[in-house]
Amino acid sequence: MIKTGFCVSYDWEFLKNSLPRVYESSDVICLAIDKNRRSWSGEKYDIEDDKFYAFVESIDKDKKIILYEDDFSLSSLDSRGNCNRQRMMIANRLGIGGWHVQVDSDEYFLDFKGFTEYLIQLNPNPSGAEKPFNVLANWIPLIKKLDEGFLMVDFGGELPEMAPFATTCPNYERARHNGYFNRLSPFYVLHETWARGEAELWYKLNNWGHASEELSAQEQKMSYFEWWKSLNVSNYQMAQNVHPANPPEWPALTLEKGANIDELIDHMKAPIFPLSSFRLAVRNNRNIARIMHWIKWLF
Repeated sequence: MIKTGFCVSYDWEFLKNSLPRVYESSDVICLAIDKNRRSWSGEKYDIEDDKFYAFVESIDKDKKIILYEDDFSLSSLDSRGNCNRQRMMIANRLGIGGWHVQVDSDEYFLDFKGFTEYLIQLNPNPSGAEKPFNVLANWIPLIKKLDEGFLMVDFGGELPEMAPFATTCPNYERARHNGYFNRLSPFYVLHETWARGEAELWYKLNNWGHASEELSAQEQKMSYFEWWKSLNVSNYQMAQNVHPANPPEWPALTLEKGANIDELIDHMKAPIFPLSSFRLAVRNNRNIARIMHWIKWLF
């Protein structure tokens, strides 16, 4: 069983791009949104509830969506703590067993059907009692929307930025990260992380799950925001090492045509995963990974 969960918030309209891409290959879907309409950092936000509920009803032709409204913004926790708590509450709502997949509203799988088939090959019927591990997918971060298209991170043929998306034993310690073994996969996800309007991006910078860790200093946050605003079709090629917390994570930018996400996906070439099947199998071997860890520790 494929159980897919979403943390829904002020940017719920991104679900219009992400939810249709996972709907058919999910057995059950949980959309979790704060009942008081507060962000993880406690800021109040407004959405048009009628439009949100209408969208959920319109897409849920198979009646597989659970709409979960609760208090996901505790004043006793920082943004990261509330993020972790909401993810665990989603997992608990979906119950033990099966594959637990968590996707954010601004993440768009290019081949979710292939990803779920990959999970089922690994374990067709997880009980939740097996030795835990994460399955990672590869991000293609979208940095800015220009008239000419989208600026996105160019990894230059190297391993891209990755994130855990699936596990049989949910344990969310830092967003979807934890101490489990991480198994790589060759599947890609467009991440509309920064490609937003100025006001919306500034709100995100102050309220996202990373807000208490990355760009926490106001001066640093403003400096990065001003740099982002200056990006255009004439200067993006000069940008290097631009990740806000770990600069080399985003080594360069490239421009892809598309007036919207659907056009972007239609126009862009499908990424080629940089590891061969053999090298991927080696990377995903627990014993080899353990040996390599000890070698690094010793030397």
